Amino acid sequence: MTNRFIATLDDLSRRTGIPAFAEGKPRRRLLRWTPAVALSLALAGLGVAFLSTGRQIYLGHALLTCGFVISCFCPIFGPVKPWGTAESVDEWDRDLRRRSFLAAFACMGVAGLLLFWAISAAAALGSLAAPDLSLRAMGCAFFLMTLYSSVPTLYASWATHPLDPAEEEA
Repeated sequence: MTNRFIATLDDLSRRTGIPAFAEGKPRRRLLRWTPAVALSLALAGLGVAFLSTGRQIYLGHALLTCGFVISCFCPIFGPVKPWGTAESVDEWDRDLRRRSFLAAFACMGVAGLLLFWAISAAAALGSLAAPDLSLRAMGCAFFLMTLYSSVPTLYASWATHPLDPAEEEA
């Protein structure tokens, strides 16, 4: 009875994927909605942090931080394999990683430029004091880090489609 119980526990732990992750062979998944949720939280937080004054800025930073924390897990479990990994990486994986990061850098460039203009306009108008500008700049930095973590996973998840069971057998 003990061996059967231990075997059941081993099977349950293998289903979580943690032993494979510890061995350096994580199960890559198509995370289609997790990066979208992270980006929407971060975008809502950025909007609250930019458009509010007083203590509501901290609500915006809380939303930004929640989006950033969620996006930090996207590269770990997402379909993009990391640089210099022990996993087998072929030409298709390299091309997917290249296209994913090019999309992320394009998004970061556009967002960075727009955020720079917004902060520069607020500073030029003199409507914000220096501590308020620094809080908003910190929010911009968290938003750009969220973009860097989640957009490659989002792009790679939506650019690929899972194989049908009939296609896997062939």
